[in-house]
Amino acid sequence: MSDIQTSTIRVPKNVLEDIKIYCRKAGQPVGEWVEKTWSFLQKNDFDIYDTEATPFLPVPAEVEKERSQVDALCKLMSEFILSQKQVQLPAPEIIAKAAEEKAKAESKVQEQAQELQRLRDENKALRERYEKAHKELCRVRDEQKTIGKIKVNTNF
Repeated sequence: MSDIQTSTIRVPKNVLEDIKIYCRKAGQPVGEWVEKTWSFLQKNDFDIYDTEATPFLPVPAEVEKERSQVDALCKLMSEFILSQKQVQLPAPEIIAKAAEEKAKAESKVQEQAQELQRLRDENKALRERYEKAHKELCRVRDEQKTIGKIKVNTNF
């Protein structure tokens, strides 16, 4: 630390106070901040006196003209995109009608589901009646065969 040569840089008081506040927040000494700032400027080839690259200095008229042209182009594109979106979206009346038709269709689906369930229940009841009738018919047939055999046996 003793081999580092130091010097004093003249800075306006308000700027120095801002730098000190920043350094306190970052937990770094002012000297280190100056070193890092200088290395950043060198590493990024940042020239604070270059009017083309530095945003803090006045912008040349030709660059400002290009910016305004870009802004105008962006605004025009934005308006075009907005108009395209509005063209693509259906009218509110169409949306309302579609929602109404959807509600009707859902209602119809529910009605048909209920009707289908009613028919299934009716079909089940008819199958049960059929099975009972078939069993009864088989029982009567078997009974008649037995009676016929008994008659045959009693004729002896």
